[in-house]
Amino acid sequence: MTDAKKPMAEANRISSMLNTVLGADRFPVKVDELALEYSRQCFADSPIDTVRGEDLDGFDGLLKANKARSKWLVLYNSATPSEGRKRFTIAHEFGHYILHRHQQDLFECGDDDIETGDNNERDIEAEADLFASTLLMPLDDFRRQVDGQPISFDLLGHCADRYGVSLTAAALRWTEIAPKRAILVASRDDHMLWAKSNKAALRSGAYFATRKNTIELPHDALAHS
Repeated sequence: MTDAKKPMAEANRISSMLNTVLGADRFPVKVDELALEYSRQCFADSPIDTVRGEDLDGFDGLLKANKARSKWLVLYNSATPSEGRKRFTIAHEFGHYILHRHQQDLFECGDDDIETGDNNERDIEAEADLFASTLLMPLDDFRRQVDGQPISFDLLGHCADRYGVSLTAAALRWTEIAPKRAILVASRDDHMLWAKSNKAALRSGAYFATRKNTIELPHDALAHS
């Protein structure tokens, strides 16, 4: 039985290696090349052999082993318009490879699984998200980008550009280090698609149960219309 690996510890270990080899100003992470090379160097008996985009129907990313479990394939949805989303998806599937490949042979991850995973830290999709965000946006570097500055779309846009991720991924990362309670809300047609609370907000009971309820935005909300 393989001991469970911790998402942040594994991603930080890889980040430290990248800092040593490439230097601290090495962003964005070339995660497709990293997944191939790192797996070949560290797990030569069952590496990731291919990373490619395909027009996937019904899900955003896939990690799959061959029958002999001697090679792994990573696919991401090439129809996704956001390059940042594609990068995060590859990192998410790389996370499944590092953390969970001994548990199953196939991971099919849909839109709800990537970037906005469940708050349950034991959930493997949330673990893959945490690995991906830590690998692509290490907290020490992220803090240096936002330290002492008021939150704004310009600041989050700078972070998204630096790390090659979507604005959503950068905003979610910011909530993790926000000095106060924070909830990120995504909406469409004046209704919440999903909401993610940081730990400070969760501890105080500030959250929206969007998976169980259809929640309309208040008319005075900034995101309304």
